[in-house]
Amino acid sequence: GMQLYEFPLNTAKFFNHRVVFSGGGYFRLLPYEIIRRLTNRSSYVMSYFHPRDFDPGQKMLPGLTPLRMFKSYYGLHGSLGKLARLISEF
Repeated sequence: GMQLYEFPLNTAKFFNHRVVFSGGGYFRLLPYEIIRRLTNRSSYVMSYFHPRDFDPGQKMLPGLTPLRMFKSYYGLHGSLGKLARLISEF
């Protein structure tokens, strides 16, 4: 029969917390240089993104707390360029 392979998301430890550096919010939050270094240390990189991670023009949801607003919208303007740079270097 067929065999199923699992490729876990890449994580790194920051301040005693494991975070996925290769996609989503932490990809937007972390500086490019940190993502590049962590990518260099990995034998593979499993990334994930949602179209909203690259859409700085999306409507802001009303009623969000300041923390939720930060998590949802920080880094949207630079995320596509960051991904393009990462792809071109690797």
